[in-house]
Amino acid sequence: MKRWILLAACFCSANVAAQAISYRSNDPFVFCTYGQLNPAKCWWPISAASGMIFEDPTCDPPNAPYGRPWTPDDYASKAEWFAICTGVGQGGWKGMGTGEQAPFMH
Repeated sequence: MKRWILLAACFCSANVAAQAISYRSNDPFVFCTYGQLNPAKCWWPISAASGMIFEDPTCDPPNAPYGRPWTPDDYASKAEWFAICTGVGQGGWKGMGTGEQAPFMH
């Protein structure tokens, strides 16, 4: 009986940690809508609900000799976007501006 109590206590006391976003000041709405802040980024989100992105054709695909290379932030933010944002159906921004300005530019 004591094992069941211990097991139940361990199971019920586990913490669920949310995944932090490394970009856009940890704002999931802005990150999932606009991607990283860098204006020279190599990808842009099209639809988080369908998991579609646009990859800039002027950037190198992996192992190609033309275009500008992808930065480590391009690779990391794309992987983070697919891990966090895909399948998320979010509505449009209802506040002032585009959402990137509230409560500060990020």
